[in-house]
Amino acid sequence: MKEEDFNDWLNTPIIHKDKIKNFDFLFENNFIELIEDDYYYLTKDFKNIKMEYYIRKVEELINELGITDVTTEIKAFIGKLNKYNELKDIGQALMGKIADLQGITIKDANELFDIKETD
Repeated sequence: MKEEDFNDWLNTPIIHKDKIKNFDFLFENNFIELIEDDYYYLTKDFKNIKMEYYIRKVEELINELGITDVTTEIKAFIGKLNKYNELKDIGQALMGKIADLQGITIKDANELFDIKETD
């Protein structure tokens, strides 16, 4: 969650409806209450509200991505990341070998194959 997802309720405790970020979430969960003329204030501790927001967002992402077991998903991701790092190391070693055989720097070898530093 970004801080922009919510208003600065600590410094502005009463806010007009039109300026409340994530109004629907706050209203539907009874986290804000109407004072008058579409001005609202928080009814719960802001830290608890943010925590609930995080939980909901994570649940939405899990459902959207079709994740059934988070632990299994994390292990699979770590496995893929390890494989990527191994392949990247092999690629860098090969580029070093090519540079050595050609008598050029690794930077020159990367330029020869149009490989940018960010690749």
